[in-house]
Amino acid sequence: MKRRQQQLNIAQIVLLLIGCAMFLLSSGKIPASLGWPFPWYFSVVFFFGALACGFYASKSIDEAERQRARAHMAGRPALSDSEFGKQHFPPDRSEVAAKLRQILRHHISVDLSQMHPDDRFIEDLRMDALDSLSTVEYVIEIEEKFSIKIPNEAAEKMATFQSVVDYVAEAVKTKAN
Repeated sequence: MKRRQQQLNIAQIVLLLIGCAMFLLSSGKIPASLGWPFPWYFSVVFFFGALACGFYASKSIDEAERQRARAHMAGRPALSDSEFGKQHFPPDRSEVAAKLRQILRHHISVDLSQMHPDDRFIEDLRMDALDSLSTVEYVIEIEEKFSIKIPNEAAEKMATFQSVVDYVAEAVKTKAN
């Protein structure tokens, strides 16, 4: 998979360079005596070819990241959100955990049915590699759903799902008192 990504990236660069050269030749920026005079639309064709290579390279990178996350969770039992909360958390935090996992599902394109509370968002679930804004959007949605405020310093320390559940459960408890 990695070799294919490299080949697509190289093809993208080559097509862009050829497209730029053809544009320069067709626009008269480079004298025609130095090369063949091509019509302007040749450069457009190469430009779109480069865009297509970039698109497919991006798609293959995303699929590789999803595969890494699936491989990390392989072999674990699949649990629904409520089963997950009940199995891995004490009764006072199980509902919060179930809701947080449900929210997380909106921000990551990986099946979370085999997730474990100790899974790290970045290293294990590949959240940053799949969508660089997903972590920020996840925190914002948590704040909205639970009517709490999560300071940036606290959010930066939340590396695992367990740490998010602990923080949110305490924040909700503090807000209620």
